[in-house]
Amino acid sequence: MGRLVRDSNMGTREARRKLVARKVPYWRLIVEGIHLGYYKGSTSGKWYVKTRTTEGKYTWQVIGSADDFVDANGKTVLNYSQAQDFAKKIGEKIRLGSDYETTRPYTVKNAVEDYLIDFKANGKKSLYATQTQINAHILPAFGEKLVSTLSFKQLNGWKNKLATTDKRARSSKKLNRTQKYIADDNEDADYLRRRRATANRIITIFKAILNHAFNTNRVQSNEAWQKLKPFKNVSEPKIRFLSGSEITRLLNACEPDFRQLIRGALLTGARYGELTTLKVGDYSSNNNTVFIHQSKSGKPRHIPLNQEGINFFEQLTIGKSSHELMFTRADSKQWKKNYQVRPLEATCKAANIKPTINFHILRHTYGSALAMKGVPLQVIAAVLGHSDTRITHKHYAHLMPSYIADVIKEHLPDFGKTEMKNIVKIA
Repeated sequence: MGRLVRDSNMGTREARRKLVARKVPYWRLIVEGIHLGYYKGSTSGKWYVKTRTTEGKYTWQVIGSADDFVDANGKTVLNYSQAQDFAKKIGEKIRLGSDYETTRPYTVKNAVEDYLIDFKANGKKSLYATQTQINAHILPAFGEKLVSTLSFKQLNGWKNKLATTDKRARSSKKLNRTQKYIADDNEDADYLRRRRATANRIITIFKAILNHAFNTNRVQSNEAWQKLKPFKNVSEPKIRFLSGSEITRLLNACEPDFRQLIRGALLTGARYGELTTLKVGDYSSNNNTVFIHQSKSGKPRHIPLNQEGINFFEQLTIGKSSHELMFTRADSKQWKKNYQVRPLEATCKAANIKPTINFHILRHTYGSALAMKGVPLQVIAAVLGHSDTRITHKHYAHLMPSYIADVIKEHLPDFGKTEMKNIVKIA
């Protein structure tokens, strides 16, 4: 396949160890229109090929693991020279019009790896949750299967199993315990709805992975999963929000450090992850707002405060430097992922709040309070950081006073006045 194109950054194990792990591969042009890429992850490296098609677009795909820690076998684990040969062969096939790689099998696991590369590069904040669902539900069932051999029957059977399997119990990865499940003795209609809604979210992730494989020319057909439809009528939200008396009991039952976090959530509607990364400098006493740098949607936003919120954040930030965390635990350390779960369960028990709420209910309480005061949905969407008003409408429109009546009055046309001259009163 021609001479070896040398590269001081990727050519040897020792050189690759010095590279910084990042979200996108390091690329090296090896022939016109074909690049060899090396992606350095936190635990291992992968070889990629990027090829310019006849339409002038680029397509990338994984070609194998790098021999960073194990010796190359010329098939699944490749050294730099072998990876370059593979990249040239695959690239030439694509450039000659054979868009679908035939030199090695393309499994669901390969498709997941390719998808997550793009997912990370786009900076999406739901990466951890997405990886968790993939590792729990997609890879165990399909990881070693070829994408091209997936059938609708397989996928539909998997979908139905997701919906009828009990909720997974949290377990420690370090202890390597057998996965346990939480059975619901009642299994009422709402429990079944929630299981189907969960199945729909997992299906959405899997279809996104498979569509990415199809759109990057890794498989010739998407027919099997295009037929796979989500469960219907399961996503209607049954929004739980706290009443005034529940809020009072909750705040009174909190430990002081946790009470601050709870109040912050009720006064801003911010998510747990947004609150725990707030810095003192994110509060503006001039504008009376709290600034969220990056929300779940990826967009920053300013949250206006009422007088209670202004007083709270003034007291919370007084005497602190702008780079300090806004909310900290009693030991002055940061609230980290899931650190709120047990304190909230204990607080709900002490406050006699049943069923126990999760932290996100505080956000719903904020949004519901605004809706019940007649605040326009566009305003609620903006302050909560929703990408558009659809989710806001879904959750809160029914709480707005006279909302449906106002919509009908605004949109129902005038059918015109009709004179009833031929009506005779019955004696």
